[in-house]
Amino acid sequence: APTPTINESMTKVMEPDAQVIWDITSGAFNDKGDGLVASKISEDQWTKLAQAGQRIRDRAAQLGAAKHVTVATPDQAVMGAYASHAGAKGTYDAASVRQIQAAIDGNPALFKKRMKILEQAGDTVVKSADAKDAALLYSVSSNLDEVCDGCHQPFWGTDENPPFPGSGAPVK
Repeated sequence: APTPTINESMTKVMEPDAQVIWDITSGAFNDKGDGLVASKISEDQWTKLAQAGQRIRDRAAQLGAAKHVTVATPDQAVMGAYASHAGAKGTYDAASVRQIQAAIDGNPALFKKRMKILEQAGDTVVKSADAKDAALLYSVSSNLDEVCDGCHQPFWGTDENPPFPGSGAPVK
């Protein structure tokens, strides 16, 4: 099977599964908010955490092992592409598909390294869910945004969502 595009991977695996992790963990904080309480996570939620972590792990491994990755097919919309001003980065600093592809093609070792880090994060979610280890789950879930940003920053150009079209927010 061909390697899925990065865009498909982000929209169908990484983002929705990261959201599952964040949604479940946000309901399991201790009273101080600096850790998780295992008993606040149901059996069904532990299962969902393991499944989300496995999908993230497996997709990151697949992308990291690919000889070449494609950002998007011509028919796939990439979030923020409308704000990239046809390839010229502006105040909102998301890159165009062409720029993202060039950045990955220009530094495949960094892309593979970032995919390995994401794969390890997904694996840690699986291990924490299998062991029902709230401390391990907290350590990975509380750092997951930074793991994502570690790839978004060098390749997509930002970790911020683009302004909503027509919102009146400045797009320079």
